[in-house]
Amino acid sequence: MEPMEEASPSNEASDPAKDSAPADLELPQLGILVGLGQRSLANLATFGQYHRFPAGIEIIREGEVQNRFYVVVSGELAVVSLSAGKEVPLTTARQGECLGEVSLLEPGPASASVRVIKNATLWSMDMAELREYLMDNTGDAGIMLMGMASCLSYRLRRANELIRQHHVVPTQALPRSREQAITAGNTPVNLGFFERLKKAVGGDKDKKIRISTKIKM
Repeated sequence: MEPMEEASPSNEASDPAKDSAPADLELPQLGILVGLGQRSLANLATFGQYHRFPAGIEIIREGEVQNRFYVVVSGELAVVSLSAGKEVPLTTARQGECLGEVSLLEPGPASASVRVIKNATLWSMDMAELREYLMDNTGDAGIMLMGMASCLSYRLRRANELIRQHHVVPTQALPRSREQAITAGNTPVNLGFFERLKKAVGGDKDKKIRISTKIKM
């Protein structure tokens, strides 16, 4: 391995400065690695590479093929995704957290971008390095994979909770017309809403209320 150097902001994530086991660095006994002892962590480190990234650099880009799995040794990184053309913050990754584990197990386009907030040191491995580690260290590898499964399960539960909190029951599609009479039959709004609205405008109780959906530009 070549000596580790700091990556410049112009470097792509596929070509970071790296070293297999710098004397001043060690994997944190946190997150998916919490079940591994110090000796096991030192052994695991030899199967991957350390990287140093300055603030501002993007190490993973949404939509691009991602084939490396990262563990945050130090620093902070923002995980963001694009929605309707706007960047939406998802989470902040700190020491011990993992990035790109889904793409390592199932290679494909990244579902989010990862950008360094504070100068960061990461350790990573690709699929070939993971296979080599699995073959040589079945016991420790099992502990690491269980930690990875736990991390993925937590994220799945969190995603399901967000979906539940923001779920909106779809209503009947409105016809293509300039106006549509909204009644209790085609919207989930409580009928009491219409009764209160009728009283507020002083209308006849049997008269239908029409609400214009026309948008003027």
